[in-house]
Amino acid sequence: MIGPMRCDVWWAHPAAATPALVGLLDEIEQGRYTGYRREIDQLRFLTGRALIRGVAASALGVPASSVALDASCFDCGKPHGKPRVVGSTLEVSVSHSGEWVVLAVASDTPVGVDVEELRAAEVDDLAGVAFSTAEQASFSAVPAADRRGAFFTYWSRKEAVLKATGKGMSVPMSKLTLSAHDAAPAVLSSEAPEVDAATARMADLNVGPDYRACVAAFAPTPLTITEHDATELLKALG
Repeated sequence: MIGPMRCDVWWAHPAAATPALVGLLDEIEQGRYTGYRREIDQLRFLTGRALIRGVAASALGVPASSVALDASCFDCGKPHGKPRVVGSTLEVSVSHSGEWVVLAVASDTPVGVDVEELRAAEVDDLAGVAFSTAEQASFSAVPAADRRGAFFTYWSRKEAVLKATGKGMSVPMSKLTLSAHDAAPAVLSSEAPEVDAATARMADLNVGPDYRACVAAFAPTPLTITEHDATELLKALG
């Protein structure tokens, strides 16, 4: 059983849409799956849901097909919110970007994870919206060659924290002030009531130079992060 201060992180590439994996999706998830126009988006969604069920099934000692998920948004009730494992104390968060899908799992501990591919973006404009005043001042001093990497470091850290709240991007990123991109991740201050800087725990994840990733949780003590390759898990699911 996953302990209360432990966080497991599972990494996978988007899996093929086998009948067994697609069959794990419930009716609402089937609608979301078929609603994606691009195949890669379908596969990322499918892989994320399969990962949640596979890991939860192992932790709970039940078949993956019996794991029920609820992704109802806290604000509007639509099924695009943070997934929850029904009838369990497990907390999960899933993210995908580029060739990676990542799942974070903890028990009785709100958790969030984010991975970001270093893609082309107007990082200065985005920083003006997403960063606090203090962060903008720090970011402006970053050399031009390092700015894209620095931006996505900030972004992945912030999104991980906001995902851990369960409300995601409905909480303005600019309400948080984080440590500098080249320092250990931490929430220095928060103007958002959903984010308690004193209990926010963060850890950067390394998936190669073309990505930035972070896991965050709200806990009284630091989490122990254990990373896993999900290749065999997905194969076992079909």
